[in-house]
Amino acid sequence: MGTKLGFDIGNNSVKIAEVRGGKLTVHDIRMPDNMMSDGEIAMPNGFSDFLRREMKARKIKGRECSLVFPARQAICRFLAMPKMSKDQLALNLPYEFSEFVENDPDRFVYDYAMCAPDENDDPEQMYMMAAAASKERITQYIRIFSGAGLKLKTLLPVEMSLMRLVANYRARDPENRPQEYCFVNLGRNTVVITIIKNDRIRAARQIELGCAAIDAAIADMLGVDPFLAGTYKYNNFQGVLDTPQCAEVYQRIAVEVQRVLNFYRFNYRDSELNGMYLLGGGASMSQLTDAVVDMAEMPALPLDELMNAPGLDLTSAVKGALAIGMAVG
Repeated sequence: MGTKLGFDIGNNSVKIAEVRGGKLTVHDIRMPDNMMSDGEIAMPNGFSDFLRREMKARKIKGRECSLVFPARQAICRFLAMPKMSKDQLALNLPYEFSEFVENDPDRFVYDYAMCAPDENDDPEQMYMMAAAASKERITQYIRIFSGAGLKLKTLLPVEMSLMRLVANYRARDPENRPQEYCFVNLGRNTVVITIIKNDRIRAARQIELGCAAIDAAIADMLGVDPFLAGTYKYNNFQGVLDTPQCAEVYQRIAVEVQRVLNFYRFNYRDSELNGMYLLGGGASMSQLTDAVVDMAEMPALPLDELMNAPGLDLTSAVKGALAIGMAVG
């Protein structure tokens, strides 16, 4: 079996999940300053050179790879539509993304995956997970990865990367694995909650509050810039994460997560969620995760078991989850 590579490009680092010989390795590589701007690759040629150089230094093998679209560069949603032919669907699908494609549907690529019938589904309807992304952006990524000596075969939205993790987990023991999964991505600028049931997204909510608020609290306390405060955060410099100022931010994030989960349970009385998977940079900070777990009254589940990688260290699991979803599919 050849090497499988999954990529996740963040604001500060690129995560590479490498599956070789049945072994999973996650590489978390800090990017040079100014490589990214507002979630976009500011220097495409420089990024290709950076990627080629870093992969060579880490002896990462393989040519074909998959990439998860950075946040807000693709949209994914669950759709219910009247039954129609493939040609009719191709004509109608752009209208389902009208607020995203900005009245210029021809600039976007659309794709979908049909969902298996559910007991509550209307037999006159068809159900699917559908996605849309810019043709220009897809072409740019193909060129960037080609410049690094890689062949980009698959690009998927974040939600589909998580669905791959769930599908692989359930396939290993379909009779005994739950149908419903909750992911809480504790990111830098946002917290994203995604709930998957079987082969469809059941709920997705983005909270406009993230770990950057912790950086701001630390910067204010110590009189440093937010970038330096971010390094203090991950090293817990002088115990900054245990201060009342940071605890106040944890509480604000935890309350917002609780509200989303309570709303979900209210709308879906049949929910059988028994825990949540915490991922993203914030999931490596126990002070934050403890606050979220306590407020939600729902335990954090082990990501390494979901990924079929027992013993995978916590930092690799939480930061590399999306890249791993691309590599295991």
